[in-house]
Amino acid sequence: MKFIKTLLIFTTAILFLAACEKENSYEGGTVGISDGTLKSDGGGNCLPNHINGIYKAGTALSSTHYIDVQLNVTTPGSYVITTDTVNGIYFKALGIVTTAGNNTVRLMGGGTPAAAGPFNYTVKYDSSTCIINVITVPANTPPSKYTLNGHPDSCLNYNVNGVYKVGVALNPTNTITFNTNVTTPGTYNLAVQSFNGMLFSGSGVFLNAGVNSVTLSGFGTPLQDGIWLTQVSNDTITKCRFALIVLPESGTSAAVFSMGGGGGNCANFTSSGTYTSGIPMSGANTVKVNVIVSSVGAYTIASNTVNGVTFLGMGNFSATGTQSVTLTATGTPTAAGSFNFAVTGGSSTCSFPLTFN
Repeated sequence: MKFIKTLLIFTTAILFLAACEKENSYEGGTVGISDGTLKSDGGGNCLPNHINGIYKAGTALSSTHYIDVQLNVTTPGSYVITTDTVNGIYFKALGIVTTAGNNTVRLMGGGTPAAAGPFNYTVKYDSSTCIINVITVPANTPPSKYTLNGHPDSCLNYNVNGVYKVGVALNPTNTITFNTNVTTPGTYNLAVQSFNGMLFSGSGVFLNAGVNSVTLSGFGTPLQDGIWLTQVSNDTITKCRFALIVLPESGTSAAVFSMGGGGGNCANFTSSGTYTSGIPMSGANTVKVNVIVSSVGAYTIASNTVNGVTFLGMGNFSATGTQSVTLTATGTPTAAGSFNFAVTGGSSTCSFPLTFN
């Protein structure tokens, strides 16, 4: 009997060790557990961060409620990132990071807010923590009233973030930030309807009147490359148009090049078309600038948005050396006068002046 008990204990121990070894081969071997730190400012606040969703007292959270934080990963692998539960809600994410360095991670919310007010949540990853503040509004908070900067024509001072490539699913780094002019604080919902396999949406609360920025998160997978012109709107009450560049699918390497005249005036700049305040740009409104290509491949070149107009160009360089590139204008000029545009491509920026009638 003593022998049987000993055998059972020995067998159980072997099975336990085998199970642990199997778990390690999954979690600590092929995949491994990541390590790193949460990015934060000097005060311990998660930075950068993005909070999405309208948090109302008594209303359960849904898939539109999430927060984005950034990790500085030293060892890629699996992760579990959580917050504490405060005011009846929490945030959690689990997954795998495959590259070291900065990685943006989305934590989905759960629970039901118990009361209105600002609440701090402690985000935990590896041995690091940071704080993110989420505001819950009263159940009867009304919708806000606002207009997009550039309504109803071309969006002004918007920023497209992240890389967009055919066949590559969007992730939390793929966002677009728009500026708004808020007349009545309250809740908001803003969206870019589906185009080329992608859509963008964002919701939240404007606490103050005046200029406020809104960040929309991207979802989906780009289907075709090119320059895409589309519209952001709030149920057609306010809207504006913007441009987004999608790169060719993986396998097409990025070109290495610089702008001719980088750091100063664009080399061999010429313009075509008529530029008149209030008249939308067309395919006839173009400029040509020189680039210096040191390695062939795909390229994108874009100007900043000035006076309601942006210049964009993309394609493939098949030869090295100095060559001319055509950029096409989008948008609608808002005023007459002379304006300076900054064009960025490759590793440098150059500028050119343009007069609008």
